[in-house]
Amino acid sequence: MISALVPIFFSLLLFGLPIFAALALAVTAALYFFGGIDPLVVPMRMFSGMNNFSLMSIPFFILAAELMRIGGLSDRLIELAKALIGWLPGGLAAATVLACLFFGSISGSSPATVIAIGTIMYPAMVAAGYNKYFSIGLIATAGTLGPIVPPSIALIIYGSVTGTSVGKLFAGGLLPALLIGGLLIAYTTWYAIRNNYSRDPFPSLKQIGAAFKRSAWGLGLPVILLGGIYSGVFTPTESAASACLYGWFVGAVVYRSISFRALLEILRNTGLLSGTLLLITAGASAFSWILASTGTPTQIASEVLSSTDSPILIMLLFNVIMLIAGCFLDSASAIIILAPLMQPIAAQVGVDPVHFGIITLVNLSVGMLTPPVGLNLFVAMGVVKMTLYEIFRAALPTICLMVVALLLITYIPAISTLLPNALY
Repeated sequence: MISALVPIFFSLLLFGLPIFAALALAVTAALYFFGGIDPLVVPMRMFSGMNNFSLMSIPFFILAAELMRIGGLSDRLIELAKALIGWLPGGLAAATVLACLFFGSISGSSPATVIAIGTIMYPAMVAAGYNKYFSIGLIATAGTLGPIVPPSIALIIYGSVTGTSVGKLFAGGLLPALLIGGLLIAYTTWYAIRNNYSRDPFPSLKQIGAAFKRSAWGLGLPVILLGGIYSGVFTPTESAASACLYGWFVGAVVYRSISFRALLEILRNTGLLSGTLLLITAGASAFSWILASTGTPTQIASEVLSSTDSPILIMLLFNVIMLIAGCFLDSASAIIILAPLMQPIAAQVGVDPVHFGIITLVNLSVGMLTPPVGLNLFVAMGVVKMTLYEIFRAALPTICLMVVALLLITYIPAISTLLPNALY
C-alpha cells in the first residue's frame, strides 16, 4: 500500500491539486484500492489531526501578526533597526536583516515577514544604490528568520505532532535565529565593503532613544508572548490570544491606524491563511497516520540503524532528506509527515527532541527558498517584477550561508539546547 501511496500523491501534485487535497486523496485511493479499509476513516483522521489544543494558537498568532503589520509596526521596527546598525558598511542591508528578525518575533511566519519588510526595504535599498538582485535575495532569505525566531507557527505544529514542549522549542529557536541573522549581517558588511557602498552616520543617543520610543509598543508584543509562556502564566494558545488583544489595542488606540474596515480585512486575511494551514495540517495528518499504521517508521528506523549507528552520518542523511522534501512540500506538510518518522530514530542515537525540532525547522526554512515549492520565492515575486529563477539565483549566496548555519546547528547541539536547559 505504501509503495502506491507516494506515487499517487506526486501524480496528484503534478495535476495541479492543492497539497492538502493531494494528501487526502492519495490516502483515500491507497486505502480503497490497496488497503481494504473503509476510506471514511480519512475524514476522521483529518479531524483528529486538527483537534489539538496547541494548534488553536495558530490563528491567534496569525491575527496578532496581521494586526501589528497593518497597524504600522513595520515602519517603526525598520526605523529602530536603522538606528541600531545602519551605521555599519551596508547598514541598510544589515538593518533589513535585523528588521526581519524583529518582525519575525511577532509574526512567526516567513511569507508575512518577506511581505512586511520587503515592500518597504526593497525600494529603499535599490534607491540607495544596492544591486537589485542582492537586495531581493537578501530579503527572501532573511524572511526565513520569521519561523525560526520565537514564537513560531512551524514549531507549534512540530510540538503538536511529536509531543515536544512548545515552550522549550521556542527557547531553542532563539540562538539559531541569532546565528543565521549574524551570518547574514556579516555577509552584507563584506558585500558593502567590496562594492564601496556608503553607510549612514553613527546615530546619537537621542536618535536611538527616539527610535526605541516609537517602536516600544510593538516590541512589547514578544515580551507578552514569550514572557507569558516562560513564566507559566499562559499556555502558548492563551499567550497568542492575549497578543491579539494587545495588537488590536496598539493598532486601533495607540497608533490609530486600524479602522473598522481595516479590521474586517485583517480578520478575512487571517481566516484565509489559518484555513489554508489547518487544511494542510489535516491532509498531512491523514498521510502521517497511514504511514504510522503500516509500521513504516519502524521499518525506516531499522534500515537506517542497520546501515550505520553513527549519529553524525544519520543526522547528515536526515538533513539531505529534509532539504529534498523542502523542495516539494510546504513546511507544515513536511513537518507532519517527516517528524514522526525521523524523530524516534534521532532519539535512538541520542539527539535531543528540541535539538532535532530546530534542525527540522532550519532545513525546511531552506526549503522555503528552493524551487519548485519555495514559498518565499513566490512571495518575493509579488514584491518585485522578477522570475522565479532570477530570485532563486539572487538568493543562492545567502542560501549557502543558511546551509552553513544548518551544519553548525546540527553538530553543535548547545546552540539549540542551551536556553531550553537553562529555562526549564
